[in-house]
Amino acid sequence: MTKKFQAIPTNLITGFLGSGKTTTILQLLKSRPEKAHWAVLVNEFGDVGIDGAVLEQQGADQGIFIKEVPGGCICCAAGLPLQMALNLLIKQAQPERILIEPTGVGHPRKVMDTLTGEFYKNVLDLRATICLVEAHKLKEQKYLANETFIDQINIADVLLASKSDQAKKEDLDNFKEFCQAFEVPKKYTDCISYGDFPADVLDISRDTQRRVTFPDAHGSHNSKAEHPASELSQSHSGKGDPVIIQENNDNLGCDWRRFENSGQDYFGCGWLFNRSIVFDETRLEDWAKGKHLSRVKGLFRTANGWLLYNRSEGQFVKQKSAYSEDSRVEIIESEYHDWNVIEDDLLACIQGYSEDG
Repeated sequence: MTKKFQAIPTNLITGFLGSGKTTTILQLLKSRPEKAHWAVLVNEFGDVGIDGAVLEQQGADQGIFIKEVPGGCICCAAGLPLQMALNLLIKQAQPERILIEPTGVGHPRKVMDTLTGEFYKNVLDLRATICLVEAHKLKEQKYLANETFIDQINIADVLLASKSDQAKKEDLDNFKEFCQAFEVPKKYTDCISYGDFPADVLDISRDTQRRVTFPDAHGSHNSKAEHPASELSQSHSGKGDPVIIQENNDNLGCDWRRFENSGQDYFGCGWLFNRSIVFDETRLEDWAKGKHLSRVKGLFRTANGWLLYNRSEGQFVKQKSAYSEDSRVEIIESEYHDWNVIEDDLLACIQGYSEDG
C-alpha cells in the first residue's frame, strides 16, 4: 500500500437476510457529500449476484466504485478472499470512504479480524459497525437461536430497526427495550424506514470492547451440494469458481444457466438469463410470491421494462430498474428445495424472445 492509502474511513453494514442492507447502502450513497469518492464491497451468498448489480447501476454515473464478491463468504480461507477483493478495490477506486456489506448469513468475527489486523492497521480507519435488524425477529426463536444473527447484533456499534414503516408498534417497543440491555451500550439506535438515517452516524467511533458470544460460529461455506436431480453440464474446479449445474443453448447462444451452492445451514440457487428473454410480469410475480419460497431477489426483463423483484418472507416489493444486462434471480432458503421443480415454474414465466436482445 502506498502512502496515499492511509486511514480510509470504513464501515461494516451487517444484518441478516432480508434486513435491508442494500437499500440502506443505496440511501447512504445518495446522501454522501457532493463529489465524495466512495467505494462499496458487497459479498453475496449466491453465485449470481443481485445486490452488486443493483448497487452498480446506482453508482455507474456518480463516480461510485462497486466491487462484488459472489458465491459465499469473503471471510473464509483465512480472510484471503476479503483481502484480495479489498486490495483491488483500494487500488482501483482510491476511495475516500469504504462501505462493506458481508453476506447476510456470514458471521462478522473473521471480517472484523481481517479489517483490524496488522496488514490494514494504517490503511483503514474502521469506524462504527452498523447492524440492521427487523424488529419482529427479536421475538422469534428461530432467529434468537441463530448464532450469526445474535453476533451481528452484539458486535454492532449502531443498531437500527429497519423497515419500521411495516412493523407493529409492539415490535418497535420491544426493539427499544432490547437496545437497553447491552453490557457495552450501543452508541446509536433508531427505528428507520427505506434505509434512511443520518450519514454522520458513519463517523461514530468503533468500540473495541464489544465481543461476540459465539466466536466459533462459522460453518462450511460455498459448498457445491450433490443432488441426484441435477445433471452437471459444466464445472469449474478450485478457487471458489461457480459450478454451473444446468444450462440451455436452444436459442441465441446460451439462453440460461443455473448455479447452486450451500453453506451456513442455507441453500442457494440462482439463474442467469440471456437479455433476449422476456418474462410475463404477472406470472413472474405469482411465482416469486409462491408459498414454498421465502427469499427471492431478481432483476427481470418484462414487456413492461426491467423490474426488480424482492421477496423476503411475507414481504414483496416490485419496482422499476435501470439494469439491462441480463435477467437474473437468486433464491436462498434454510431448507433444500427441488430446484428442478422451481426452475420449471420459473421457465413457465417466460413470455417470449425479443429480437433486440
